[in-house]
Amino acid sequence: MLTKIISLFTALFMAVSGVGPSAGAASVKEVFSNSLSLLFERSDFLEDITEDDISLFSDESGYVKNIMLIIFDEDASFFERLGVLYGLGTAAIGGLPSAQLCVAATVGLNYEELCELCECAEQYDSVALASICPASRVEEQYTPDDPFTQYSWETNEWDEASPEGNNWWLEAVEARAAWGYDSYFEHISIGVVDDGIDTYHKDLQGKITFPSQSEASKNVIGSHATHVAGIISANADNGLGISGICQDATLIMLNWDSGWFTSLTVFFGLSKVVKAGAKVVNFSLGTSASLSANEWSYSAFYRSIESTLFSYCMGSLLSNGYDFVVVQSSGNGNSAGDPVDSRMNGIFCAITESNAFVPFRNVSASDVVGRIIVVGAAYYEDGKYIQSSYSNVGSRVDICAPGDNVYSCVEGGYALYSGTSMAAPIVTAVAALVWSADGALTGSQVKQIVCSSTKDVAEPYSYYKFASHLNVQSCPMVNAKLAVEAALKNKYEMNSVSVNAASGDEIAFVNSDGDEFVFEADANGELSCLLEGGTYTVSVNGTEHGTAEISGDTVLYLSEYTGE
Repeated sequence: MLTKIISLFTALFMAVSGVGPSAGAASVKEVFSNSLSLLFERSDFLEDITEDDISLFSDESGYVKNIMLIIFDEDASFFERLGVLYGLGTAAIGGLPSAQLCVAATVGLNYEELCELCECAEQYDSVALASICPASRVEEQYTPDDPFTQYSWETNEWDEASPEGNNWWLEAVEARAAWGYDSYFEHISIGVVDDGIDTYHKDLQGKITFPSQSEASKNVIGSHATHVAGIISANADNGLGISGICQDATLIMLNWDSGWFTSLTVFFGLSKVVKAGAKVVNFSLGTSASLSANEWSYSAFYRSIESTLFSYCMGSLLSNGYDFVVVQSSGNGNSAGDPVDSRMNGIFCAITESNAFVPFRNVSASDVVGRIIVVGAAYYEDGKYIQSSYSNVGSRVDICAPGDNVYSCVEGGYALYSGTSMAAPIVTAVAALVWSADGALTGSQVKQIVCSSTKDVAEPYSYYKFASHLNVQSCPMVNAKLAVEAALKNKYEMNSVSVNAASGDEIAFVNSDGDEFVFEADANGELSCLLEGGTYTVSVNGTEHGTAEISGDTVLYLSEYTGE
């Protein structure tokens, strides 16, 4: 009976597709035994990919042997897809039906033969794209009471005008001022695609989840993802360690499992965390370190594969109604640590409007690029911000954030790490604050607010101003306070409030609904914030000071308190 059914189905899909088996084709039974990958998401094959399965272009990059990626046309029927697999002599071993992606296994083909098979696949009307699978080595305003210290003799004062100490990265982005608006923030989910995380870390309790129990079981404790997670959302006011930027958040973690990551790891990773509810997704990873010393660029062909695959992945999610922002580190230079153009960091960094592959009726290339934020690293010195010597550069870098000596969680404790991997989660957290302040924003609006609501710039590292092969330019520095205020002004009628107080005074405003907004005056005793109109009870350093009517531009002189 089964044989008759298979024969009937075979005749049907061959009639629909108009193809027959190529030489060495997989049997009909093999095709059908794996055909469920065309109907249901399946990524378990990723766990079986090891270094032995990677064929190298160089010591650090290559492609997965005996695998080809087939993206079908949206209108392709199930039997047309089966016909393609049968005609190519391949069998499905995985797939993501919502993205029309099928992962097909081949046998014994070298690189040229695999590329020829991809070209053959693209001759079918039902196939939108066929490709090899690239692979690369992994790079990897109230004041909280968290000490930001590793040793008892360390101290960390708060001074946004002169950022220093283990909390300098929070001072640099004016995180405390942004936290003053926490009464407006709604809960938000943030994705982190990275290595494994320390789920037992005392400063991350209650924050960590996974897209599924299967993904949770694959987690292996590591420090890189733990450091990233701490920057984004380590618990505040627990008297321990540090405070992350976006407090009211759930972190949806996904571990890529090994020292190699394939394009499929990221493809499936983005899809899984977005479908699990992530609105902003952090990718502190990239491929530029695979370039040898004195090497500045990947081949245009390799970059084209990555931009095509990942723009398609984003476009398919957007087309299916998901909205999100992707944040990727710009990369830490080539293998010698010398910066290259950030497009060479691959993945989302490689995507531009001119090379994006977005074959969807309701999604454009600008929709995709408008939801990607590429982040460079910077440090503070002599009253100004300077791009880190290793940080990749170029017009693809959207914004900079603190990246040197960032103090955050690691496996079992805390440590200082440096890199664009540290800068990206700072921007991820700021983007999440913006979206939590106004949930009606689109992903492209969130990016626009984050990248334009700035006041400082990171100047180019002096030596690289003279490097002829680099497009070196200044970049804006992310600012949490200004970005959150821009989101609030987009949603509410906000009034500008200026306060003249004493240096370091903590000023609290409580409205008639009991919502409290707490800010701290700077070293000059000055404070500026936004509040909705109305009557507020004003407290200074915990002592009630009177009431104030907020309307229009309001100035409060707390030394004599006129209420004007």
